[in-house]
Amino acid sequence: MRKSYMSVVCFVALASMVLFVAVAADPPETIVIDDCQAKQSAVDFPHKAHIDQGVECSTCHHTQADLTAGSDITVETCGSCHNEPAEATTPKCSEMSTSKNPYHKNCISCHKDEAKKNEATTAPTKCFDCHPKG
Repeated sequence: MRKSYMSVVCFVALASMVLFVAVAADPPETIVIDDCQAKQSAVDFPHKAHIDQGVECSTCHHTQADLTAGSDITVETCGSCHNEPAEATTPKCSEMSTSKNPYHKNCISCHKDEAKKNEATTAPTKCFDCHPKG
């Protein structure tokens, strides 16, 4: 009897630790992207919605191929590389154009691709869809 009781206690303790780690490392629901803003307002990015849609972490976090939802890897912000790029070929956040700003290049092109696949998509493609006036 004592042996089965200890097994249950050990199982519950282990399950609690696993649950704690999973909860502690869960990706955020929303992220405020404000480290690359130039003239426009910050963007409230629906992070969890993108994960739920099946977007791979490495799609945006392209320098962190091992990053997965719930992993304990420290996530680098886009601005850590794109504010003051080390290489001239790295897109810079302060660029406003859709062909030079890394967010504009990746986000808008992906959203436009989604709109081609599904006309009912609500993925934003216009400035003030992401950057609220104010």
